[in-house]
Amino acid sequence: MSYTNIEQVRHHLPETGIVGERIYDQKFILKNDDYLLFYNGAVEESSFLVKSLRADILERKTLTLQSGSNPMAAGPLVPGSVVVASDSSLGTLYVENKDYSINYTSGELLIKEAGELSDGQTVTVWLARFMVYTAGVDFQLAAGRGEIRRLVSGGIASGETVYLDYSPVTKSLNDDLLKNAVQEANGMVAREVDPERQFGADPALVSAATYKALAVICRVAAARELSMFQGSEKKALAWLQLAGEYTGLSDMLIKSFRSPFPRPKVPVKS
Repeated sequence: MSYTNIEQVRHHLPETGIVGERIYDQKFILKNDDYLLFYNGAVEESSFLVKSLRADILERKTLTLQSGSNPMAAGPLVPGSVVVASDSSLGTLYVENKDYSINYTSGELLIKEAGELSDGQTVTVWLARFMVYTAGVDFQLAAGRGEIRRLVSGGIASGETVYLDYSPVTKSLNDDLLKNAVQEANGMVAREVDPERQFGADPALVSAATYKALAVICRVAAARELSMFQGSEKKALAWLQLAGEYTGLSDMLIKSFRSPFPRPKVPVKS
């Protein structure tokens, strides 16, 4: 019995879905040569990067600063790896986000207005670059399923830890996630209050099942936040709180459909 459906649930979701931003530096281990799920949904193939961390390889560069962006190296750079000093002897060390900011994706340095660096100043910079693997040579991507596998002939070793950058395809993610959530919600309502399918598509049960599906989606979103390399516990908690609210609304609606608990009979003296 179907009480709710994808369109009913989608009506309660923002058009952009539960994921709309690019994901950076997701830590992932590639084992053997089987396809492995790294994301529960589709991703944009053109946005996908597989990177390796070579922390022992540092580059040193001399850079004459100018206002605006200062290209240091072709990105992506390892987050936190950049050191900026007045000279190669580390005479004066400058502070990231106080004296300068770094775009680790493009490998650019930007002078901060209130900092100690100035236009025309020459500095020495140390940095570490990610090694970027090549699709079709080192790995193969199933973008529509959010899966990846290493190619035996490529440069990724079995068991190697890599870092993934990608942009989710929100619509595909929602379609897959909504379908599973709707199936689960319809099944829960049927088991709880309508095992004999006697109520049909009652409006209250339609709403109850819709709220249950939304609660499932929120819990999935919370789990995804916690599983990401740069996930947010605060965001996960917010998703879980929203899931609790949807569950409460659902329970309130189906309460009247539950059979009342019979009171114990008064003993009769025989």
